[in-house]
Amino acid sequence: MGSHRELHICHLLTGERVRLPDALKYYYKGIIFAGDLILSFNRYHYHNTVHYCRIGDNHCLEVRCDEGYRFRDLIFVKGTLYALIYPNHCPAVIELDNNSVVLLFLGGEPSAEIVQNCSMLRLAECRGELLLVTAVSYPVGYHVFQWQSDNRKWVRTTALGGCSLFFNILQFAGCLGPDHPAVRGNCLYIIKSNGQCIKYSLVDGSSHELVADYPARPRAWVLPSICSCRMI
Repeated sequence: MGSHRELHICHLLTGERVRLPDALKYYYKGIIFAGDLILSFNRYHYHNTVHYCRIGDNHCLEVRCDEGYRFRDLIFVKGTLYALIYPNHCPAVIELDNNSVVLLFLGGEPSAEIVQNCSMLRLAECRGELLLVTAVSYPVGYHVFQWQSDNRKWVRTTALGGCSLFFNILQFAGCLGPDHPAVRGNCLYIIKSNGQCIKYSLVDGSSHELVADYPARPRAWVLPSICSCRMI
């Protein structure tokens, strides 16, 4: 079809593919899933617009945050859509209402020290708990904060109950429990933008590069659902 490119969701085991609406391809660098719901946003420029549809839809809907806020990150946790709002980095619950976004702020703005000393702010989840993961510039490392709904604040933690978090080029990919013998608990497994793959321990702050036994560099963790989005 000439230079026309299409965005598909592909099941990596069966090869089954479903085409997604064209509008999503302009925002595919920030795509998240919840069941058959697909939501896309511009992760790198903190826009106030998101697009969403369901698998099989021919068109997607555009919704906009009318309050002047922008989205730093989005994540589904137990069917609830959470956002990290820029510029104050407060967590909020998002409700999609016709052509607008309703923000229900939870409080818990990270301290200025946390924000100023980090090069990454990403939402994650572990066993249904909302997390905030930061990359610290000095000393170099990563911090994980758990959302405490009773106290309405972020609390730093160095234990994930033996679970580990996985990130694809600084985008949250998933969480694995302690029953996976090949995975070290209480660690972050991160693929960086240069293709380097590292394992970072929250317990002792150690970092180790994981070297793949093949020429190409890994580009993504695929878990827990075996699916992928690709442009063709």
